[in-house]
Amino acid sequence: MRKLFESISGLVKRDADPLADARSATQWMKEIGQEDLGGRLSAVRAVLASVAGRPNHKLDNLLALFVIDEQIQTTYAQVCQQYVQNPRAGKAIEEKLWSDIIGFARDMLAAYHPFVVLEEPSPQEANGFHQASAKMLARALRYVGIQVKWHFFRFQAPPAQLWAATNQLYRLAEISNVDSDPFPLYPAQDATPTSCADEFIRIQMLATLNNGNFSLRQFDWADRWLASWSRHVQIERKYRDNIHQFCVNLAEPTGPAKIHAAIEGEMLRFWGVAELLAEMGRTMRALEGGDSPARLGLGDDARMPACLDFMRQLEILWSRERHQQHSRDERTQVSKLVQIASGLSNIFAAVRLDDERAMARASGRHAPDNDEVMDMKLYGYVTERTKQKLAAMQSRNHAYVSKAKAVEHDEWVIENQSAGGFGAVLPLNGHDWVRLGVLLAVRNEVQGSWMIAVIRRLNRMDAEQLYAGVQILTTTPVAASLKSMDEEQRAVPMSLDGGIDTIGLTMPKSALYIPYLGEGKRLNSLLIHTSDYAPGRVYQVVARDKAFMVRIADTLEKGPDWIWTAVEVLRRDA
Repeated sequence: MRKLFESISGLVKRDADPLADARSATQWMKEIGQEDLGGRLSAVRAVLASVAGRPNHKLDNLLALFVIDEQIQTTYAQVCQQYVQNPRAGKAIEEKLWSDIIGFARDMLAAYHPFVVLEEPSPQEANGFHQASAKMLARALRYVGIQVKWHFFRFQAPPAQLWAATNQLYRLAEISNVDSDPFPLYPAQDATPTSCADEFIRIQMLATLNNGNFSLRQFDWADRWLASWSRHVQIERKYRDNIHQFCVNLAEPTGPAKIHAAIEGEMLRFWGVAELLAEMGRTMRALEGGDSPARLGLGDDARMPACLDFMRQLEILWSRERHQQHSRDERTQVSKLVQIASGLSNIFAAVRLDDERAMARASGRHAPDNDEVMDMKLYGYVTERTKQKLAAMQSRNHAYVSKAKAVEHDEWVIENQSAGGFGAVLPLNGHDWVRLGVLLAVRNEVQGSWMIAVIRRLNRMDAEQLYAGVQILTTTPVAASLKSMDEEQRAVPMSLDGGIDTIGLTMPKSALYIPYLGEGKRLNSLLIHTSDYAPGRVYQVVARDKAFMVRIADTLEKGPDWIWTAVEVLRRDA
C-alpha cells in the first residue's frame, strides 16, 4: 500500500503544472534543482514551450513565469559565463553554448509574448496585469538584449525581428505609461533598480559599438557597464540641437542611427550621451588615481590597464565632436589575391627571409662587379675564380628566393583597399583562428616583401562567410634577434665537455623592428612575443648586422600573443 501511495504521489507530482501559480512554480524549481546546468535549462525550456498553446493566459500563469524566470537566472548566468570565459573553446563547444544561450533567450521571450499582447484580461485580473506590465516588458527587453549581445559576440548583425521586438516592447511601455518606472528586475540576484527605458537604451548603446572593432570581452564589459550607465541617458521625443546624438525609429525594425542634421517624426526617439560621458570621465579619473575596477563596480574580471584603455576608446566613439573629426582613408573596390602568413614564429621567419634575400641580392649585385673590374684592369679578362664566386653568389640569392616562396601562407581574396589596409571576405570553414588583434604578414606577390598587419574588424556576413578588415602597421619591418641582458646576468656558469663556458650562450629571441611615428617624432619600437615583455627589461638587439642595447619603454599596442613596445636605445654596439 505504501509503495502504491508513493507511486501515485510521484505521478501527481510529474503531472503538476509548474505554471499553474507562483507556489507551483517554486515547488517545481526545487524539484529540478538536482539536475546539472544543462538539465535545468532543458527542463525550463520544455515548460516554456507549452505557454503558447494554453487556451487562456491568466495572471497566475504570468506570476508563475516570473518565479521560474528569476530562479533560473543563476543557472543561466553560469552557462553564459562559460561562453564568455572560454572564447577560444573548440568550435563544437562554442556552437553548443551559443545555441543554448540564444535558444533559452528566444524561448523566454516567446513565453512572455502572449502576456505582452493580451488585449482584454478578465476584469478581476486587469489591475494585476497592469501592475505586472513594467516587469514583464523590462524582462522581455532584457532577453532581446541578450540575443543582440550574443549576435555581436559572433560579429553578426542582429536580425530585423530583434530590432522590431525591441522597438515594439518599448513603445508598449510608453503606452502603458510604465517606461520609466524603477524596480529591481531580479531582486534575488541584484537589487539595483532598472526600468524599461534603461533596458531599451542599454540595447541601443551597445549597438553603437557594433563596428567589428571590439572583442567578445570588450562587448561583455560594455554591456555590463551600460547596466548602470544607462540611467545617465534620457530618451526624448523632440530633437534638440547640440544635445542629441542618436535616434531610433520605433516604427521601423532597425537599431540606432547617428544624427547628422535636425530631424523630426512622431515615432522617433532621441538621446544624447553628455551625462554618460561625464560619468565615464569620473570613473576614468578614479582609475588613473589608482582605484580598482572592482571597487568602482566595473566587475571582478576587469583588469588594468585594459579596461581604462577600452573606456578611452568608448569616450572617443561616443563623443560628438571627436567622432565628427575622425576620418578614414578612401577605399577603392578591387578583386585580387594576397598572401597571408599567420603565427608569430612564421611571421618572424618570413620577414627574416626577406632581409636575408635583400642582403644576398645586394651582395650579388656589388661584390662580383668589383672583382670583375679589378680582373679586367690586371689581366684584361675575368678570371675563373671570379666567375665561380659570381656563380656562388647568384646561387645563394636563388636559394633565398626559393626559400622565401616556401613560407607557409594562405591566400585571401580582398574586395577593397585603402592607403592603410584592406578588406577581405573569407569562408568561415578553416578560419576559426581569425580574431581581432591577430597579427599577419601580408604580401601582394611571391617576389614582393612581407608587410606587417593586424586584424582590426570582423563581421559575420552569413552562415558561411566572414568579412575581415585589416590594417597595415608597416611596409618595412626588419627582423631582429633579442638577447636579454637580465637573463644573461642571472645565468649560472656551467662548463660543457671540452671546457666550453656557457656564459653568453643565452638563446636569442625573435622580434621585429618597426618604424613608428608618434606625436610628430619617430620612435624606435619593437614587436615582440608577450612572454618576452617586461617594463624596463634590457635587451641586446641585432638587426641587419647592427647591434644595439635597448630598454623596454611604453607599450604602444597589445595583441593576443604580441606586444608592440617603444624602446629606449642605451648604446650602439660595435
